[in-house]
Amino acid sequence: MQMRTPSYHSDPHVTFLSKLLEEIREGTIQVPKFQRPLVWSWEDRLELLRSIRDGIPMGAVMVWRANEQKLECYENLGPFKIRSKSSIPQYLLDGVQRLSTLLGALSPVTDIDVEADEFLSPDGEPPTENFEVHYDFSVDDFVKSEDLHLSRHGETLPLNLLFDSVGMLRFQRGLKGTDAEVDENLEKCDRLVSAFRDYKVPVIPIVTEDIEMATRTFQRLNSQGRAMSEAHMIHALSWGQNFDLNARIREVKSADLSELGWSGLDDDILLKACKIALGFGVYVKNADEIGAALKDDPDVVARVGTACKRSIQFLKEHCGISRPDLLPYAFQLVLITNSFRNFPILSDRQVERLTSWFWTTTYCEYFAGMSGDRIEKARQDLERGLADDVWQLSSFDPFEVKRLNRKFDFRSVRAKAFAQRLAEAYSVTWSDLGRTEAGLKGHELLTRYGREALVQLLPRTDPKKIIYSSYANRFLVAPADAAKLRDELNSASISETTASKLLLSEEMLAAVKNGRHQEFVALREEKISSVEKDFYQPHLIEMGVSITP
Repeated sequence: MQMRTPSYHSDPHVTFLSKLLEEIREGTIQVPKFQRPLVWSWEDRLELLRSIRDGIPMGAVMVWRANEQKLECYENLGPFKIRSKSSIPQYLLDGVQRLSTLLGALSPVTDIDVEADEFLSPDGEPPTENFEVHYDFSVDDFVKSEDLHLSRHGETLPLNLLFDSVGMLRFQRGLKGTDAEVDENLEKCDRLVSAFRDYKVPVIPIVTEDIEMATRTFQRLNSQGRAMSEAHMIHALSWGQNFDLNARIREVKSADLSELGWSGLDDDILLKACKIALGFGVYVKNADEIGAALKDDPDVVARVGTACKRSIQFLKEHCGISRPDLLPYAFQLVLITNSFRNFPILSDRQVERLTSWFWTTTYCEYFAGMSGDRIEKARQDLERGLADDVWQLSSFDPFEVKRLNRKFDFRSVRAKAFAQRLAEAYSVTWSDLGRTEAGLKGHELLTRYGREALVQLLPRTDPKKIIYSSYANRFLVAPADAAKLRDELNSASISETTASKLLLSEEMLAAVKNGRHQEFVALREEKISSVEKDFYQPHLIEMGVSITP
C-alpha cells in the first residue's frame, strides 16, 4: 500500500482534523517513545471535545521531520493500532494528549487492538479504561461510555460515527421518539458532524537533522503543565536492538529495589546516577551524547542499580528513611548511590560520617537551589570524605539551621526530618495501651502509613486558624487511633508514657485542657526545636561546620 503524501512539508500548514488523525493511524506521523504517557484526566478530554464542538481553536500541533534520524516509536496510541509506518520519519513533539483523546473518541472500533504489546500509557501497562465517548442529547454534552447509565435520556450518539457517513446514516434512521424529538436530535447530529468534519488544526513542522535542536524544542514545549521524565527522551536516543533504557530501569527496580519497598523510586534519580557514572553532570541535557554513552556502556544501569540498593539499605538502617517519599532530597540518594558505586563496602567510621553528612545536608537545606557546578562540587567533597576522611561542605559556611515554617508541609525537607524525630521519640510499644497498632515502633508507623501517620489532634476553636497548621499540631499516630487519642489529649487524660512518646509535657496538657491552644503550640514548638537541636548538633560538629546563632 502506498503511503499518502504528508499534508505538510517545511512550512506551517492547516489541515482538517480528520486527515490529521488518519495520518497518525497510517503512521505518517509517529509517536516517539520519549513522549510522556497519557496523563490527561477525563475532564481534560471532555473539555477538548467541547472546544471542538464550539469551534474554539485547540492550538497547533508540532512535529519533527528528519530524513536520517530514526527513533523508536510506539506501535499503539492507547489501545489503537498504528497500521504502518512511513519511510520518512515525522515525530509528534507536541499534541500527544490532545490527539490521543481524539483518536480514542473518533476512531472506528475496528482500529482497537486489545492484544497489542505496546501502549502509550503510564508504566507501559495496557489501559483498562474504555476510550469511547458519546454525545448525550438530553444535556447537550459529552459523556464517557462508563457514565451512560447516568444519562437522563435513552438517545446518545457514539462519537466514532462522526467520520463514518454510513454508520451515521444508520444511527439517524434508528432515532426514536416523537417527530419533534427526532427532528431536534437529527439537527444536533448534523451540527456535531459539521463541527468535527470542518475543524482544522495548524501543524508546525520542525525540519532538521539536529537532534539537539529537536530535543530542546521538545523540552521547552513540555516544560509547563504535567511533568515529563527525562528518561523517556534519553531512552529514545539510546535505543538499540541490545539496549532499552526503560526496560533496564524496570529490571533494576524489580531486581534490586522492590524487595526494599522502593520500586516506586523516580526514574530520574537512577538516570542522574547513571549520568554521573558516565562522566556527565546531573543537569546536562546533551541527550544524543548521553544516549551514545549508554549504548557504549549498557551495563552502567545494572551497576548503578546495585549501588542504589546498598544506598537504600544504608538509609533504612542508619537514617530511618524507609520509603521514597520520606527522602529529604533526591540529590542525597543520587550522590550516596555514586559513593556506594565507588566504595561498595564502608567501614564503621565511613558509615558514621556518611550518616552525619546526610543529616547535616538535610537540616542546613544544603541542596536547595543547587546548580550543576555545585552538585559536582558536593560529589567531589563526599568522595574525598569517604576516601581520605577529610570532610567539608563547600559554598555554605557558616551554616544556618532555620526555624520551622509556621505551616506544616510534608513536601518540605524539614518536615521529613521532623517526621523522623517524632518516630525516634516514639520508642515504647502501644501494647500496654490497647491500641490498634500494638507493638509498632515509630519508624514502622512511618513505613506503613507515611504522611497519613502525621495527624492533627487539636480541635479548631481559636480564631487564629494558622496555629492548627503548625508543626506543633502534628502527632505520629496510627490513623485508626487518631480519634481516641484526640479525645485523650483534649481531656488531658493521656498517660505519662504516651505523653513522652508524643513530645508532650504536663504544662502542654494543662494548656490544651483549658483551651489555651496558642500557649500549647508555643510550648510544643519550643520542645520540638530542642529535640531537633539535640539531634543535629553532634552531626554538624562531626562534619566540622560552624553554625550561625
